[in-house]
Amino acid sequence: MCAIAAPELFGSDDYGNAVLLVDGDVPLDQHSKAMRAAGNCPEGAITIEQDSI
Repeated sequence: MCAIAAPELFGSDDYGNAVLLVDGDVPLDQHSKAMRAAGNCPEGAITIEQDSI
């Protein structure tokens, strides 16, 4: 589900498991897609951590 919600951020490995494609912080223009992916993850495997400014 995460790869469908945010294909720029998530892909799959050889076994079909989701993998994060971004190394480090998610780009600002992709934040809404990351939030949508986390909200749609049926396993609750995605957590969003936001730093304080």
